[in-house]
Amino acid sequence: MSSNIQSVVSTFLRSHRINEFNEWRLKNLILKLNLDGTDLSNLDLSGALLNGVSCVGCNFSNSNLCQANLVQSDLSKANFEKSNLTSALMMYSDLSRCNMPHADLTGTNLMWSNLSNSDLSYCILTRTILVESNLSQANITGVDLSTAFLKYAKTDNLKKVPM
Repeated sequence: MSSNIQSVVSTFLRSHRINEFNEWRLKNLILKLNLDGTDLSNLDLSGALLNGVSCVGCNFSNSNLCQANLVQSDLSKANFEKSNLTSALMMYSDLSRCNMPHADLTGTNLMWSNLSNSDLSYCILTRTILVESNLSQANITGVDLSTAFLKYAKTDNLKKVPM
C-alpha cells in the first residue's frame, strides 16, 4: 500500500470520519491496507470496517471499537488495553501476543481467532464467542469465563497469576 493511501486512511480514522472511511473502504475492498505500528489510541472507531487490515503492533488502547469489523485482520502484538470491543467481529483474526488487559469483549465474535500468548487479564468476556479459537498460553488472570462460548477452543497452558 502506498504511503499516500496509508496517510489518507489514518486521517479518516483519527478525525472521527468513520462513515466516510467506511464508504471509501467499500469501494476499495481489493486494497490490502497496512496500518502496522499506527497509534489509534483514544479514538472512537466504532463500526469501522477494518476487515483484512494489517495492524501489527498498532496501539488501540482506550479506543472504542464497538461493532467494528476486524475479520481476518492481522492484529498481532497490538495494544487493546482498556478498549471497548463490545460486539466487534474478529473471526479468523491473528491476535497473538496482544496486550488486552481490562478490555471489554462483551458479545465479541472471536471464532477461529488466534489469541495465543496474549494478555487477557481482567478482560470482560461476557457472551464472548471463542469457539475454536487458540488461547494457548494466554494470561487470563481475573477473567470470568463462565458465560464465554469456548467449544473446541484450544486452552493449553492458560496462565492465571495468583492474586
